[in-house]
Amino acid sequence: MKNTGIFIVSLIGGMVVGSALAMLLTPQSGPELRRQIKDFIDDEVDKVKDRAEKIHDKIKAEIDEARCKCDTHQA
Repeated sequence: MKNTGIFIVSLIGGMVVGSALAMLLTPQSGPELRRQIKDFIDDEVDKVKDRAEKIHDKIKAEIDEARCKCDTHQA
């Protein structure tokens, strides 16, 4: 499980770096390039936040379910 997480983070990091390099190497004006990079980073941050929130909600639901099961076994 730990290796899978490392692989996914490395893959996403490589995609971000590759995308940033592609944007930097294309001929564009400075302000336009900075705007594109900012928009790209903002979009990626939003995606990561959404995924993290979904994972957080799923983990919280599983913890709540486990607590309910423990409460019924103790009673």
